[in-house]
Amino acid sequence: MHYEARVQSVRSYYAKKLGRKIDKKEARTIWLSAEQYMMVIPWWCATHKDCWEYFVRRWCDPKWQKTHEACRVRRLKMPGPAHHQGNRTLDDYAASWSRAHEGRECPPLMAWALAHKGKATSIEVDYNPEDPPEAYSNATVHSRLRQYTEMAREKHGPEWNPSTEDLDGEIIMRIGGGKKHGRYWIGDSTLDTASTPTVSEIRERSSSSAPPIRPRPSAAQIQFDQAQVQLREEMEAKLQAQEAKYQA
Repeated sequence: MHYEARVQSVRSYYAKKLGRKIDKKEARTIWLSAEQYMMVIPWWCATHKDCWEYFVRRWCDPKWQKTHEACRVRRLKMPGPAHHQGNRTLDDYAASWSRAHEGRECPPLMAWALAHKGKATSIEVDYNPEDPPEAYSNATVHSRLRQYTEMAREKHGPEWNPSTEDLDGEIIMRIGGGKKHGRYWIGDSTLDTASTPTVSEIRERSSSSAPPIRPRPSAAQIQFDQAQVQLREEMEAKLQAQEAKYQA
């Protein structure tokens, strides 16, 4: 990915030209000039200088830098890592998980959930719809799964098991308020963009009984809602403990 290529070029420039080693975390905050980027063309692009120049022009564009920095800041606000897929697609993660778990099937939603739990090769990583938010590396994943499950059962019936079925693109568009920042709310890399309806198309064919199109909540809003749920559960547990104490 060209984002990592920029980071690596910064590290290469500092190591080769300045004699100083820096890690990726620091490199991501450093912007070289076009001339400096051109001094550290990677081997895989050495015979395609025009391609590297394209990347450099993009990296040196103030508008691109502003957007990139805004996305970086947003990622830093996340309570945990985005996922554990590495550079693999979700399908590759699912295949790897299946191989490590005696050939068990790993449908799309299950793979998406597991990718936010741990490495595919870990035998301890498994899917349980009853898992609490803290079971995931990013607690917002639990909220997304819950919302998707609720709307899926509202549409397909209470017995519908979303973890064994294909992802429903329309439901994902409804609960995620459409496609934001070029990404779907759930299973971004697995949804077929050609067959997934747009928000406008969903509105045109929706009836009054159809599930609503919800505005996509921010990460902060999701965490706030989860904190409220946790607080309510703790209060209920305390009340039950007190009642049991008085009845004893």
